[in-house]
Amino acid sequence: MPSDTDGSVLDTGNPEGSTPWDQGLDDYRETIDAKAWKGPGDVLKSYVELERAVGADKVVLPSAESNILEWDGWSKLGTPEDAADYAMAAPDGFESYDVELSNDMRAAFHAAKLTPAQAQLVHDKYVERMIGSAESAQTQAADKNEEWTGELKKEYGTAFDERIAAAKRAMREYGGDDLGAILHAAGLGSHPAVVRAFVNAGMQLGHGSQLKDGEATGNFGTSPDAAKDQIATLRANPALYDKSHAEYTVLNERLTRLTQQAFPETAGQP
Repeated sequence: MPSDTDGSVLDTGNPEGSTPWDQGLDDYRETIDAKAWKGPGDVLKSYVELERAVGADKVVLPSAESNILEWDGWSKLGTPEDAADYAMAAPDGFESYDVELSNDMRAAFHAAKLTPAQAQLVHDKYVERMIGSAESAQTQAADKNEEWTGELKKEYGTAFDERIAAAKRAMREYGGDDLGAILHAAGLGSHPAVVRAFVNAGMQLGHGSQLKDGEATGNFGTSPDAAKDQIATLRANPALYDKSHAEYTVLNERLTRLTQQAFPETAGQP
């Protein structure tokens, strides 16, 4: 007869003496407990579920030692193959949009491996700043022109329109449209120093010939000081005293008008 120590087909062994399934896995004890794994089957099931979740589109992150810009995973994150694929355009109505700068930005975005959404955000923020700067510059220029015009009107008084007409005449004579465009582009078209220079030049044009094109009417001297200057110029003209001269009558009538403008307090007195 078999002894009590012999095994049998119904012998279940000694459960208390079996080896635990996680023996030797102490380094992973925290994970095993957190996952509540009870045996190898739980571990295998968790792994299969992880594979399904990651799938074939998994992206392997670059190592800390590698060049991040040379990483192969950028295209999977959405970085376009070519810089021209970034869709960026000027806002409607923004005439100062710099197309060349936009192209440079595309190249920089591509070098930095930005996604289209990231590139669009940076582009739009920059353009927003550009629009704000342009609007601010226009407002400042308008305010400065208004300030300069007010200064000139105060200086010239009722002679303002005539002085500006003289300045424009000098501009046409000495500078032409090209010079006018340059001054306008530089924001100096209304600068008092520039306007005064052309006013003086225009007045000299009027003085060059006392009857040139009918422009020398005496109206340039509407302000008293300017009228006195023109009186001095007229008195240096011999025709003012020569009754036989063709311009005698006209010059004396002009002298009368200028005298009334130079000394308005005596106007109307006998």
